[in-house]
Amino acid sequence: MLAGPEAELFKIGTGLSDETVANLSPSVEKLFKAIPNLSKYQIVAEVIKSEHCFAQIKVGDRLVFDPFLNPQKSTSVMCPEALLPITIRVLGLWEMYAEWAESEKAKLPVIIFQNVRCLDPGLEDGGVGCVIYRIKTEPQALPDD
Repeated sequence: MLAGPEAELFKIGTGLSDETVANLSPSVEKLFKAIPNLSKYQIVAEVIKSEHCFAQIKVGDRLVFDPFLNPQKSTSVMCPEALLPITIRVLGLWEMYAEWAESEKAKLPVIIFQNVRCLDPGLEDGGVGCVIYRIKTEPQALPDD
């Protein structure tokens, strides 16, 4: 059960009542308790291939999740056809990292998904463009206290 400053922060961030916070599922509690460790990392989806992309997404463009998609850090167009397959993997990574952080390991492992493809199948398969991403974790530069 979330208690103390963690519970207060969760209530402020979500607008939930004391009663609702007291009845959170164990997986939500685990994820929230892991935030201090997870905030040291960000997940980056970087374009490694782009052909005929109507949204003009280019090789090297990045989508940055820290933990949510951060438009200020991202350099890529936020195309819905790219965001869906990327977001599915990002959510899975955060869940896995919450497990890792709970085990109190000193450092989260770098995990990479290669060849995450946008939903446009490309010219050869009846679409237009094709964008392929590599998704990985990176240490996050945090401001000094």
